[in-house]
Amino acid sequence: MIRVIPSVSPAGSSGFLSHAAGVACTAGALAAKAPATPDADEARQAANKELSRPIYRDSPDLWDRFWEWIKEHFNTGSMVPGVPSWVSTAIVIVVGAVVIALLILLLTRISSERRVTTPSLSVLIDDRDADALTRAADEAAERADFATAVVERFRAIIRSLDERGIVDEYPGMTAIEAAALTNQALGEHRVVAPLYEAAHLFDAVLYGRVVSTPAQDQQMRVLAAQVAEVTPPAHHERTAIDHLSALPGAPA
Repeated sequence: MIRVIPSVSPAGSSGFLSHAAGVACTAGALAAKAPATPDADEARQAANKELSRPIYRDSPDLWDRFWEWIKEHFNTGSMVPGVPSWVSTAIVIVVGAVVIALLILLLTRISSERRVTTPSLSVLIDDRDADALTRAADEAAERADFATAVVERFRAIIRSLDERGIVDEYPGMTAIEAAALTNQALGEHRVVAPLYEAAHLFDAVLYGRVVSTPAQDQQMRVLAAQVAEVTPPAHHERTAIDHLSALPGAPA
């Protein structure tokens, strides 16, 4: 059987060749744009070049910034005439360090004086006895923490009144309430008025409304000595005895 091969006209052949040439050009252009795979040395060089950019450099630390500020605002070489520039620089550094240390010390001192502990409405917040509270006040005064000294010594005063049966401490009792109970028990005793003053001072110091002083600590010491000499009046002792005798199991 004879197969007949179709003939291709010159015009069709020309179009086919043009299309093939276009495809070849496009492929060549794409090949030219495709990046070549770098070898190990080229990759290393590219990485080093990238890492050398400014964005990857370490930013100056606080000391560097401070030193740049010093050099920008002060001419350290002429601050102390007649001495080398490094001496002037050392003097600037020492003076700056001393000023910063004094500021930190001052801020710490003010903070400790104005803040004792988390404020509580109750004047007595734990089970320490009067002696333990007095020791805490003395230790605070020795380290010049007069806020804690004032607060703890007033608590010692109220605890001593409670231990001797002059006042009956109860949960949540405030400083003013403790003074009022003392007034009820002692009447016009000479410690009542200063005890009210001390109660107001206790609240003011505890809540940071005043900055404590050695004079306030001395005020509390004087009051504590006066309260230590107080004895319950006869009618108060009689009331306490009657209350105890009324308890179940008490002797008749």
